[in-house]
Amino acid sequence: MPLDAKTLEAVRGLVQRHHVHFDVREEVVSDGEQRQKLGYRVRLWAVVSGARLLPGDASASLFAMALRAVAEKVIPQERGTTAISIEPTEPALYDSRIVPGADEIAQDILLAHAGNAPADDGEDRCLKAIRKTLESVGAQQRD
Repeated sequence: MPLDAKTLEAVRGLVQRHHVHFDVREEVVSDGEQRQKLGYRVRLWAVVSGARLLPGDASASLFAMALRAVAEKVIPQERGTTAISIEPTEPALYDSRIVPGADEIAQDILLAHAGNAPADDGEDRCLKAIRKTLESVGAQQRD
């Protein structure tokens, strides 16, 4: 279900204020030579600006709450057989790739086939929906 106009504007504001961007990685398991794709990991990033946080404070910060709010709004309602989870925010700070001298925090959204089965086109559809929503609110993909 698409975001209503009021929610869309609120999420756009969060994305703009915190320079939210994202990257996507395949979620795979390896067993010797065999690699099996289970799904995707969408990592949302937000710039921590105007605040001095220690790494241990990052996961309980207002920045982490804002990033989690964005994550909750971009998850598609129609999931099919895809299990989607918002992972706990790690208590870590990263050097910003967007704003020189600033820190960033990260929030992961995990998309995996339900029952630990190999990924199929259901995970691809969910990823496409998340990308589309993120881009519609101004978040850019950066790999």
